[in-house]
Amino acid sequence: MSTLIRAAGMRGAADFLHEHGVAIEPLMDRLQIPRAALVDEELRISLTAYGQLLEAAAELAACPDLGLQIAERQDISILGPLAIAMRNAATVREAMRVASHFLHAHSSGIRLSLHADAPAPGQSSLRLSLITPGWLPRRQLLDLCFADLHHFLRFLSPSTPPVLAVTLPHAPLAPRARYAELFGRPVDFESAHAEIVVPSDFLDQSLVGAVAALHRLSLEYLKLAYEGGGRTMSEQVEDILRRALPSTRGRREVVARLLGLHPRTLQRRLEAEGAAFSHILDSVRRDQARRWLTESEVPLAHIADILGLADQAVLCRNCARWFGRSPSAIRARGLPTPPA
Repeated sequence: MSTLIRAAGMRGAADFLHEHGVAIEPLMDRLQIPRAALVDEELRISLTAYGQLLEAAAELAACPDLGLQIAERQDISILGPLAIAMRNAATVREAMRVASHFLHAHSSGIRLSLHADAPAPGQSSLRLSLITPGWLPRRQLLDLCFADLHHFLRFLSPSTPPVLAVTLPHAPLAPRARYAELFGRPVDFESAHAEIVVPSDFLDQSLVGAVAALHRLSLEYLKLAYEGGGRTMSEQVEDILRRALPSTRGRREVVARLLGLHPRTLQRRLEAEGAAFSHILDSVRRDQARRWLTESEVPLAHIADILGLADQAVLCRNCARWFGRSPSAIRARGLPTPPA
């Protein structure tokens, strides 16, 4: 199954690489990451492909600390609605609990866990892990996500986080002093986990400026949007397709796995609602085609890719069926006026 991440996780990457003489677009094309991810942070892209992009870009830019550099251009807002819930939690601990529970809203391949009295009584560890294929070189990706976690902790805490230990499972990519500068203390490499250890009572500090009502409302949104809530299966399928069409390619088995279902189970549940996966997919593609053709100048070949279509020719055939005219004609003259 393809693990996904919101395109917000790429924030700052294109600008940093451009400053170092590397164009990110050819790398994205090679790895089938839609270029729309550079402007639409809610787009879902392949976490595996992003990990490959970071490794290739680090080599091209001769920048061994690329993941750390990109993290320094990001802040907690890359987490979208999850950031609102975290920033308005009562305590640092509650903010981290919310993150551990809803981090899948940002990426289905990143896990955060809290461990009390570890590695010693009175201490707590925040442990980060990636769900990626075993063959994937992922050190840059882990450096980026782990540095982001440290930035989030520093942003949320009312005082400088009293970090007791920082560990990473891989060998250092850049000089050890670079890591020590970022994390505020020496890092132990080639350890069992990627984790930050702090005193347990530090996590119980209250967040400054937290608004309980905003915390409650944002949690309700996250539960509704990412835990199904009272939504029908059709609504959940439509939501995943709208958010992750380029990465899922509109494949039923991928959507089913993202919902934690067998494809046949998904089919039965949709049939029970009088719906069909193919009809939902076609509707989503039609709506997104209308938006990209009338509200952007994105090349037609890239629109086809965003819609999960094989090529531009398939886009043309679908536009003729949906709108009665070609994509070029829609760009030139707009959509036909529906009959009265």
